[in-house]
Amino acid sequence: MASDKPHMNLAVVGHIDHGKSTTVGRLLFETGAVPAHIIENYRKEAESKGKGSFEFAWVMDNLKEERERGITIDIAHKRFDTDKYYFTIVDCPGHRDFIKNMITGASQADAALLIVAAPDGAMEQTKEHVFLSKTLGINQLIVGINKMDASKYDEKRYEEVKAQISDLIKMVGFNPAEVPFIPMSSFVGDNIASKSANTPWYKGPILLE
Repeated sequence: MASDKPHMNLAVVGHIDHGKSTTVGRLLFETGAVPAHIIENYRKEAESKGKGSFEFAWVMDNLKEERERGITIDIAHKRFDTDKYYFTIVDCPGHRDFIKNMITGASQADAALLIVAAPDGAMEQTKEHVFLSKTLGINQLIVGINKMDASKYDEKRYEEVKAQISDLIKMVGFNPAEVPFIPMSSFVGDNIASKSANTPWYKGPILLE
């Protein structure tokens, strides 16, 4: 589909289970790339399989094996639009076994969205993906501090994770001052497409901005 907006490839990276696929599903839903009734069908299916919070993730993880194991294996390409750009999302697997796929995905990207779960902070693959992103020539980074709902929207926890990730990305040459750190919950929808009342202390941009 032709577009008069500039195009960007966005890699979504981060540790397994930190909410990458859910974030992507939420972005596609909020920008109208995936209609609400499809999400609703996924929600029913997810609940019937006892995977209650997976409906957004399933937008991307439509390989059967991924659904059954609850992880992302392949790289899915999906398009969504913001006011300024049209994006192709390159959803990269976080699971160790699939690091090759992740490299393929990230090497096509102009920018990366690093997802870090607030309760866990930086984990092994968080580090790996940061290093890989830089090695593969990605110079623009957004950090989504996800699952803030699971950390009771605690500003102190947000600041701890932000400091942790700042140190990590500095090591590979990103300047934390130029990187937005967004407290968010992809499952609940906090700070994805609209400012969340759950984080009144956060004054920065939301994810779609």
